[in-house]
Amino acid sequence: MEPSSLRLEIDGIPEPVRALAEVLESSGHPTWIVGGGLRDLLCGRPPGDFDLATAAAPEVVLARFPRAVPIGLRFGTVMVPTPAGPVDVTTLRGDDIEEDLGHRDFTVNALAWHTGRRELLDPFDGRSDLGKGRLRAVRNAADRLAEDPLRALRAARLVATHGFEIDGDLERALRDAAPMLSGVARERVRHELVTLLLAPQAAAGLRLLRESGLEAEFAPGAAPDAAAVVEALPGRLEPRLAGWLRGARSTAILRKLRFSRRTTESVARLLHCHPVEQSVDARRDAAVRRHLKRIGPERTEDLVALRRAELRAGESAGTPRAAADLAQLDTLVAAFERVRSAGDLALRRHDLAIDGEEVMRQLGSGPGPQVGRALAFLTDRVIEDPGLNTPQALGRLLAALAAETEGEKQS
Repeated sequence: MEPSSLRLEIDGIPEPVRALAEVLESSGHPTWIVGGGLRDLLCGRPPGDFDLATAAAPEVVLARFPRAVPIGLRFGTVMVPTPAGPVDVTTLRGDDIEEDLGHRDFTVNALAWHTGRRELLDPFDGRSDLGKGRLRAVRNAADRLAEDPLRALRAARLVATHGFEIDGDLERALRDAAPMLSGVARERVRHELVTLLLAPQAAAGLRLLRESGLEAEFAPGAAPDAAAVVEALPGRLEPRLAGWLRGARSTAILRKLRFSRRTTESVARLLHCHPVEQSVDARRDAAVRRHLKRIGPERTEDLVALRRAELRAGESAGTPRAAADLAQLDTLVAAFERVRSAGDLALRRHDLAIDGEEVMRQLGSGPGPQVGRALAFLTDRVIEDPGLNTPQALGRLLAALAAETEGEKQS
């Protein structure tokens, strides 16, 4: 393809990235723009990160750019900060760029652009695969996955993010790659999985993980309907993890994959309260208010979304009770809305009509645990009856609490 026909796509390369390549080139080190950013430009998508492949050794790059950071010297990679974001600069594998491209994972990534000559190298017909929406390994699929087993997960991630169809040879090689994933750093596995789960076509990526046997290596017991459920959930990590790991030992799986403690506990909390309609009586407003206080409005929305996605997947699969359970869920959602719209919903202490200082004044006490207990008592009573959330009514409740406490002391 003539360079002029690539102008519209390639001109999307940020100037700082081109300048970085040109500095290395002018220093006598042939340098090419490669990686996912170039791939995305060529298929008309907003580019992500850009990478450079260069004949310069890592030590040369570090010396030339004082702010550069070695992030993978074993692989010859140095990260150079630029105004357009960090750029990974990696020393060529082999004697030239053609040999380097021959060791990349997929043909759609085995592309290189020379800024000075405005020349695209595409020795494995990757641009044609981009046009066909096909994901194909460079040369031998089994060899490429053996070089780095994480490439198997990357294939599923690209299916989810780009909608690629897997080439037959690559699909067969994925099944054999599953056992090799045990030796891959869990942080690298986690990164691929997070990107997949949040992708527009996460369902396709999850189905490929299931069919290839990759999923069983790091998430045994994941829900059979996970693909359909995750696809129907909001594009946020915690509900999608919960949708995927229903029925599995989610906490153990997330810890092994080095997810943060906050994420792990949040997913466990969601699954503990799932299904939401079985943990709260929609007929009693006080029970609904208690649920909202205990779980929180945002987590309640995630629980409703999770259950609705699950039931709709079941309905599509012909599950007998799915329609009745959906009706029960709708009743609960209506109860949540009814309670919210009624107003005066004190779910937390700072929603009360009086604060801690007023409690101390009325009790005639200073700071201490008794103030916290009094605020918890008032919050609990207001949840039962929101009409009590006035300074006068709360004052009467405090007086009664104080009298009861004093009577217990004297007895």
